[in-house]
This record gives sequence, C-alpha cells and structure tokens, in this order.
Amino acid sequence: MQPKRIKYYLLGLFITGMVLFVVLQFNSSNNIRKLIKGNEQLLQELNVKNELQKLQTNMAKTDSKVRGAVISQDTTHITGIEAEIAIIKADLKEINKIIKNDSTEKLLTQLNYLVDEKNNFNLMVLDTFYSNGKWAAERMINNQKGKRLGEAITSIIRQLDTTRQTEVNRTTHLIDSSGQKAQSWGTVLVFFACLTSLLAFLYITSRIHRQEQLIEALDASQQQEKKLAAVKDQFLANMSHEIRTPMNAVLGFTHLLKAQPLNDKSKEYVGAIDNAGQSLLEIINDILDISKIESGMMRIEATSFSLRSVLHGVNTMFKPKAEEKHLQLSVTIDEEVPDILYGDVMRLTQVLINLTSNAVKFTSEGEVRIHVTKIWAEENAVRILFTVSDTGIGIDASKLHSIFDRFNQAEASTTRKFGGTGLGLTIVKQLIELQNGFISVESKPGEGATFKVELPYTLGESLSEEVNTYFTDNDQLPLHPDVRLLVAEDNKMNQNLLRHLLSSWQLQFKIVNTGREVLQALEKQHFDLVLMDIQMPEMDGYSAVQAIRNELHSTIPVIAMTAHAMAGEREKCLQMGMNEYISKPIVEDELYRMIQVYIGKLPPRELPVHTHENGTSQQLLNMHYLHDLSNGNLNFERTMLEQFIAQLPEELSLLKKAVVAEDIPAIRANAHNLKTTVSFIGLETHLYPILEPLEKLQENNYHPQVVAGQFNTLKHLCIQAVQEAINILL
Repeated sequence: MQPKRIKYYLLGLFITGMVLFVVLQFNSSNNIRKLIKGNEQLLQELNVKNELQKLQTNMAKTDSKVRGAVISQDTTHITGIEAEIAIIKADLKEINKIIKNDSTEKLLTQLNYLVDEKNNFNLMVLDTFYSNGKWAAERMINNQKGKRLGEAITSIIRQLDTTRQTEVNRTTHLIDSSGQKAQSWGTVLVFFACLTSLLAFLYITSRIHRQEQLIEALDASQQQEKKLAAVKDQFLANMSHEIRTPMNAVLGFTHLLKAQPLNDKSKEYVGAIDNAGQSLLEIINDILDISKIESGMMRIEATSFSLRSVLHGVNTMFKPKAEEKHLQLSVTIDEEVPDILYGDVMRLTQVLINLTSNAVKFTSEGEVRIHVTKIWAEENAVRILFTVSDTGIGIDASKLHSIFDRFNQAEASTTRKFGGTGLGLTIVKQLIELQNGFISVESKPGEGATFKVELPYTLGESLSEEVNTYFTDNDQLPLHPDVRLLVAEDNKMNQNLLRHLLSSWQLQFKIVNTGREVLQALEKQHFDLVLMDIQMPEMDGYSAVQAIRNELHSTIPVIAMTAHAMAGEREKCLQMGMNEYISKPIVEDELYRMIQVYIGKLPPRELPVHTHENGTSQQLLNMHYLHDLSNGNLNFERTMLEQFIAQLPEELSLLKKAVVAEDIPAIRANAHNLKTTVSFIGLETHLYPILEPLEKLQENNYHPQVVAGQFNTLKHLCIQAVQEAINILL
C-alpha cells in the first residue's frame, strides 16, 4: 500500500468511527432519558397513591371524630375539625393536580362531589348536634347517608388506585426496557471504545516499532558513514603522504637541477617541471583542505597573535612575485586597529594568502592592495574588515554569485590560462564562516576585484615574550609566518641543534623541556607540529602523546625523536599515537622532509653547497655529521663543541653517581642522555657499544663489577674525546 493512500484510509476509518460513536452515544443518551422520565413517572404515581391513602385516612379520621362527639356528647373531640376538613380539601386539590387526565377526569369529578358532600354531611351532623341535641344528630347518622357517601368515596378511590397501578406497571415496564436498552448500548459503546483503543494501540505500537527499525537502520547507516569517513580520512592521509613524498623529491631534484649549469632548452624543461610540480602540490593541498572542512576535522584554534606581524609576513611572501610581474603590492592598516588579537591566526593567514595569491595571479599590471580597518568595537570584542583589491581581469556580474562554489571559476578559459582547482575561494569562504565571519566581492570585468572579509576577534594578551620565543636569532620575521612548531627536548645540545636547523629554515618554533610543558603549550597556543623527544623528566614522550590524543583530543601531527635503536621502537611510537619516527642523530634532510609532509606548506629546500674541512677527524671524534648540519657555519660548530666540552663531564658525573648508588633506573636514563650528547660529535661508533648495554640494564642481570668496568672504559674514552674537542677549538 502506498504511503499517500494510507492517509486517506486512516481518515475514512476515523470518520466512520466518529459516526458510529455519535450514533451509539445518541441511542445511549435517548434510553437514559427514557429511563429518567420513567423514574419520574413512577415517583409521581407513588405520590398519587400516597395522596389517595392520605385522603381516605383523613376522611375516616373526620368521621370518627364527628361520631365520637355525638355519642359521647364531648365537644372536645370536635376541636380542629374545620382544619382537618381544610386538609382534606387540600389533599383533594393536590390529587386533582397530579392525576388530571382524560382517563380519570370522570372519577375525579365524582370524587370531588362525594368528598364535598361528605364534608357537608359531617358539618350538618355537628350543626344538628348543637341545635337539636344528641338524638337528632344520631338519627341523621343512622340515616345511612353518611355511610353511603363513605362507601362511594372508597369505591372511587379504589378505582383510581387500580388505574394508577396499571400506569405504575406500564411505567415500570418502560423503565426496565429503557434500562436494558441503555445497558446494551452502553455495552456496545464500551466494546467499540475498547476495539478502537486496541486498534489505535496496535497501530501506534506498529509505528513505534517501525520508527525503532528506522532509527536502528539510521544508526547503522551513521556507523557505516563514520567508518567510510574514517576510511576516506585514512585514504586522504595516505594519499597526502604517498603523493607528497615523490612530489617533494621531484621538486627537490628540480631545484638542484636549477643550480647546475644547463643550456637554455634544459632550463626551459626544468622550469616547466618546477611549475607543474608546484601546481600539482597546490591542487593536493586544496583538495585535502576542502575534505577536512567538509568532514568536520577543520578546527578553529584560537591564540593571541600580532596582526601586523601576520600582514608583514604576507607582504614578505608575495613581494618577490609582485616585483617579478612589476606590480605594486601595498599593505596598510588603520591606526585604531589593535595589534594583539585573540583568534585563529593560521586560518586568517590562510585566507589572506589565498586572496592575495589570486589578486597577484589575475593581475598583469597595476597594483594589489591589502587594507585593514576596524568597523566595530565593544569592550574587549572587535570586528576587523580586511579588504584585498586588485586591478586585474575582474569578474562579470553574472558570475559573482557562483565564484565561491567548488571547482568553479569565472571563465572556462581561466583554468587553462592561470591554472588552479577552483577550490581556493570555496576554502576561503568556509574558513571565514567557521570563524563566524562573512565575505563579499565587488568587481567589474577589466577593472579588477575587491574582496571584503569581516571577522570577529577579541583583544589578546601581550605577545612580547612569545614573539621573542618564536623569531630567529637575528630577530628577523620568519619566512613562513603561518607555520609553528613545538619542540619537546630536554638535552641542551639537541636543543641547540634544533634551534639552529629550524632558524636556518626560517620557521617559527618554541622549545620546552618536559611532556607536561608540551600539554601546557598546546592548551594556550596553536601549533602545526610537535617534535617529541621520548625520554624526558616529569612526563616522557609516550605519556605526553597519549594525553594529547585522549585529554586534549588533538590530532596535531607528532614526530618522535629518540636515540633508541632497539628493534620495534618505531612501531611502538606509532602504536602510542605518534605519526612518524626519526632516530638520533637527526639527519637534516629527513627531518625537513617529515616537517614538509605533515605541514604541507613548505617548499622544497635548496641545499647549499659546502665543502667539508679536512683534517678535523681525530682518533675518536668524527666531525662529518656536524659539518653536514652546520652547512658551513663555523660559529655553530664551535658553539656545539664548547657545549659538548661543558656538558659531557656533567653527564658522566651523574652516571658515576648512579653506578655507585646501584640505581638502575638512573643508570638507564643517564646512559640514554649520553647517547644523544655524543652522537653529534661522531662518537656513536666508539661509545654506543658501551652505552646501549647500560641503557638496557635490568635488575635480574645486574652485575656491579661488570657495570663498574663499563663505566671506567666509558670514562677514559670520554676524557679522550673532550681533549680532542679542546684541541679542535685551539
């Protein structure tokens, strides 16, 4: 049965039921009315019977008083006789009122006459008694007239009673019949109500059961959808990794080829490869971004930031491209606009980069302007207007309503001429709406376009300390202002190494010493990636990453950094919640590649050409690794050697205390720290065979003499290594 027809069937059934209910109710009410009327008639007949009996009794009482007064000659019996006669008349009048109808009219007339005659006769007897004496009154009584009148009255009353008894029987029968009919109709009504209730109950329960089935099916569908979404997300993550990895290699080798001496034709080919690779990488990033937004994985993470620093970074990023096309790029901001705001700086930067990139791309001559102004402020809330305008090709008015649709560009030839996926403005619009803002566009063909973005923010806290933390040593703005890294490392030498590498790549970063500090930093600020050392005081890397996943519910990429070389260490890191694993000593190219893969915003790195110094390798020290890391920076190498000379004796002393105290956990921890320290100077070949057994030391195979011997050997080698480092510095 079709769902639409069911409604009509249900309506017809409802109307039929209502008609039946009205009919049943009408019949039941009619019989009840008859029953009530019959009861009233029965009550009236009983009243008539009672009144007739009263009349007969009062008349007999009056006769008795008259006779007694005459016979006894005692006038006290006559007292109130006139009042009793009046009562008799009133009873007779009431009887006339109650039973006056055609069938009893003649009897009532006779009764009225006889009662009047009887009352007059009694009064005549009394008058005779008063005037002529007892004997005269007795003669009147014995005359039989009074007796005949009494008998006649009794006969009429009996006839009336017989007539009323017939009426009582008829009324009783009517009452019984009406009661039975009312009971029958009531039974039918109850049956119909029960049947209707039962049908309604069955219908409701069937609908509820159907609803429950639909809910279960919907739940199963949602679960399936979640599984499919998880599969899709995993596929996108794998695709991101699998595609970006070879793309990074392609772009990296392309940059290396550019640095080689090439003829004009080869340079043209290499340039084409580079442009195509960059376009493909941009397409991949756009698709992944739109997928994250639609799956609800794109989160707004607020933090305090400097608005002017963001604009400076955007200006620095696009200035070379604008100069290449001979465009004037200007960034202006009104003085009343506050600098320190609280909001999602990464999403704001992404919006500005996308809009500015489009403006530069579609403008062949003229200028591109970014202007920022405040349009509303109240207490600590503010609304900022970002205006990005250009003098480019413009957009036709008929196309303005659809430019924010996915895979849509103003003209079909735009993709062929300028490239792109058509997702950029879609991503921008959705990112703005995620931040409770909105975007509008004004444009005319050939006159450029103006995009206006309104975003709400609150006033942020001072960033002076944070800016000093993030910016590079020479206090220049980073090349990538929208990339922030959090480094968890307690070893000072490793901190210096990472500080040097990240600064040379012009990335923003913050260094913390413990896993607990990692959680505190992630709660306060937004980061794109965490470089996590495994063995740290207070809270190690394993506990920290589990807290990140389970307590903070964050999906931020985490790369494990560890000096552990045991089999299965990478699998353990991934199982605990890490995204990737890199072993110490850190290989510069490998670390950059991992950051590039998980951030998705860094270009391929151009590796500087440098030559290794000769003659620096000593009997123990191997300086090749440090040379590779420094990229020819002799000051950095000197700093690392000086810190090695200062730090190694301290760590060796801590290990000695642990050996003397037979503190096995402390021995393992200090041996692990020593592995990190000596790895930068190329000592792993000589010292790892001693440190690794100490790092894996267990209570059940602990031998104090063996451990003491290992420490002594280690101490002699470390003293020799420190001396060699001192000789290099001299």
